[in-house]
Parts: sequence; C-alpha cells; structure tokens
Amino acid sequence: MTAASDWFAACYERALATGRRRFLDSVIGPVEIVAAPDGLDGVNWPPHHVRPQPAAPVSLTVAVTTEPAPVPISASLASSPAQRSRLHGRGAFPLCWMPGQPWIARYDDGPLVLRDGSRILISEIPRCSISAWLNRVLREVFIHGGRRHGFRLCHAAIIDIAGRGLLITGPSGAGKTDLALKLARQLPARVVTIDRGIIGHDKDQLVAGTLPFGLNIHRDTLRDLGCNDALLSRYPPVNGKHYLPAADAVRHCQIRLVPRTRIRGLVQLAPAAATPPWHRLDAAGLARALHAADTAGTDPGYQTDWLGLSTDEALAPLQPSRATTGWTLHYRPGGPFPHAWLIDIARTLGAETPDSSGPPHPHDE
Repeated sequence: MTAASDWFAACYERALATGRRRFLDSVIGPVEIVAAPDGLDGVNWPPHHVRPQPAAPVSLTVAVTTEPAPVPISASLASSPAQRSRLHGRGAFPLCWMPGQPWIARYDDGPLVLRDGSRILISEIPRCSISAWLNRVLREVFIHGGRRHGFRLCHAAIIDIAGRGLLITGPSGAGKTDLALKLARQLPARVVTIDRGIIGHDKDQLVAGTLPFGLNIHRDTLRDLGCNDALLSRYPPVNGKHYLPAADAVRHCQIRLVPRTRIRGLVQLAPAAATPPWHRLDAAGLARALHAADTAGTDPGYQTDWLGLSTDEALAPLQPSRATTGWTLHYRPGGPFPHAWLIDIARTLGAETPDSSGPPHPHDE
C-alpha cells in the first residue's frame, strides 16, 4: 500500500492548497470539507452552520479532487479480496473495497474513496456531480463515523424548540414530515431532519443530529406551506415526493435548519380516528417509541461500513433522559392537530404559546 499512501498524502496536500475549506457544525464535532467552491455550495447542510473556521477540534476531514488515481491503486480493487467485498445490497450503491492503510473503495460508475485515519479523500469525481457524490460519501461518514461517538441511524423527524429537541416517530406514511414542518412554522421551531438522522447519548443527554440529505416533501404539505404549482414544477416528484436541496427548502418553505439538538420531547404518531386524540406517554411508552425510531440494524442501505469507520462494539440501547416528556398523537397527514396538545408541547418545551390560527381539531370544538 506504499503507492496508495504516497499518492494519498500528495493529493491530500494539493487539495488543501488549492481548494476552499469549510467546516460543518455537527453532532459528532466539526467536519472539515476541502473542495472546489462549486462542490461546497452543493453540500446539503443547514446554511448558517457551514463555517469558515471550526468552533472546536475537527473530528474528520473530507477532501475532494478530480485527479485520477495511479494504476496500482485502481488495480488493487480488481483483486480477488476486493471483488469478494462487492456490495449490491438493496438501497446501497454498488461498490467494492480493500481494507488497509489507506483503506480504498470505489463506487461502480463513481469516484474512488480513500481513508487514512480521520482523513478521507474522494478522487476521480466528475466536476458535473461533485456535490452529489460528496453528499453521498458524507452520509456514510456521519452514519458509520458516528458509531465511534455512540450514535446510530434513526428514522424520525426532529425539530428544535427553543433549544429543546422534539423527536417525531412513526411508520412510513404516518405524517412525520407533514407534522414536523407545520410545527416548525407554527411554534416556531427549527428543523433538524424530516426523515433520517443520527441519535445517541452525550453523557446523560439524548442528542440527535442531521445528515446531508435534502428534504423529500409531499406535494400537499408543500402547498400547505405556501409553495405553488409553478415552484413545484421545478422539483419533479419521485415516489410522490418533491426533493428540495437544503438551501432551497429554507428559502421556499420559510423554515430554519439546525444540525443538532438535545431531545427533550418525543411524539409517537398513531392512526387518526381515536378518542382521545392524544395522551402523554409513561416511561415504558417512551422507551418503546424510542426503540421504534432506532433503525441502526434494519435500514438496508447503510449496513455495511465499507470505509472501516465504525467500531465493533455494540451500542447500548437508547434511553430517554429523565427530563424527556412523550406524547401519543393520533394524526392524519394533512389534517389538523389538537390545539390543546400544541399548547402542552409549547409549555413543556419552553416555546412561546402559539395562537389558535388554522383549522380547529374536531375534539377542540
């Protein structure tokens, strides 16, 4: 691996010398990105949390280059051990990898990725798709690198209300995105994620962070947020949802994004048409709802740590902190939510008490 190590060091130093550096505020600490300006501009991250200087020691560095790799490096991925590593899992990009120092991997029809300790180099990346591949690799970096910090993947919408996080869990189609975005506008609150994030413990606190995804939002939710058909036509739907990059979502949906929050509230969504429409969760209910949001072992697209970033240690089960309050809400996407429940959340999490604008819930009348 001498050739790979030498090329990695030389290419990495050239990227540092010629690229632009930015630092992503994240739940696992600042992550340094070194890339051409057009690649940095496309990173799906809360715009006000991409900084010119880090606020703390850097946890990981990711550099991007268009330089081709030396022939011996590419040839190593054609070896038998690398071919046996080939991944074609459901939801995953096809790739193969070769463990070592540096650790080498390549996406089929995509870039070469090398890791040496906490430094990662993405090479042979087409200029026309720098930001797309950078976001893809960054997701793997946060998901698997986060395990070293005790974090795991979660399937939930998360908003931040006055510095206190509210995690919204429920099966696909339950209305997590719809509810999170409407609460963000009405309370008001800031959005951490509307679908997937990473979650773990920081001492005795439950902490969650975003991933570099854009926002996939149903047409009806976007219309409720004031987006017209002319705007939606710029984002063709896929599987019934419109994909908006992070910066566009901030601009068009009039929401604010933050990269992390401390979880103090948890909402478990259940089908509508039940009476009463909401109730508080006891300690056992909180634990079950939190367990349902933990998808670290079940999400098919992110099971293989092909960059060797994570540890082999099993993560302890998620536990709500003693200050966490939970609710079950019977909710229909696009429908109203009980104003009494909204008041209870606002008072519990320290937000300003919202007004009663918007359609009343039938049980409020």
